[in-house]
Amino acid sequence: MKRKRVIPEIVVPKGYDITDLIDTDSDGYDFGEPILKEEVKVRFE
Repeated sequence: MKRKRVIPEIVVPKGYDITDLIDTDSDGYDFGEPILKEEVKVRFE
């Protein structure tokens, strides 16, 4: 039996921008390749 792939969804509340929800502070992080890359749906309210 094959499983249906579920695509995660990010909901951006009304009045916000996608950049408000993303941590763009680079202090303390290594710039390398991410462990996992996935497709994500972004829904704006």
